[in-house]
Amino acid sequence: MPPEIIKFAYSKKSAYTALVVVGLLILLLLKTCIGCFLSHDIVGGIIFAVFISLIAALLGLMIVTRLVPAIKGEIALELDENGAKDYIRNIILDWKDVEDIGLKPGRSSAMLVFELKFDSDFGKQVFVSLRWVEGRDQDIYKAVLEYFDAAEGIEREGPPTP
Repeated sequence: MPPEIIKFAYSKKSAYTALVVVGLLILLLLKTCIGCFLSHDIVGGIIFAVFISLIAALLGLMIVTRLVPAIKGEIALELDENGAKDYIRNIILDWKDVEDIGLKPGRSSAMLVFELKFDSDFGKQVFVSLRWVEGRDQDIYKAVLEYFDAAEGIEREGPPTP
């Protein structure tokens, strides 16, 4: 019998960090844009204004899709007896379709790699980013692997390797 449902929330730390970085980028571009207009470089000012608008739209999207769910404590990744649900990208994987699970380290965050038994719409490998998931990447990977092993009745020798 598989363990009870495990839920991982959105990461507030990642959401706030991304918000600060994008906000600083907007301020830097805004300073440059104002400098262009003050020096009567209208074309340069308009170009920077367009970039500011695009990045501000990205900031708004990030607030709605990452920061608000993090503040509300919504679930980003869920493990249950049927499979894994990635609510960030809206991906549902059944344990019966998963052959193995790995961890692909990255510079700022890791990704879970679900090796499937067949080619799906996402390919034979499905990558789930842990950037927006609360917790340490290794701990999340270990929990997912242990849950998968328990759900499928797999016994592994030694500690999990990424």
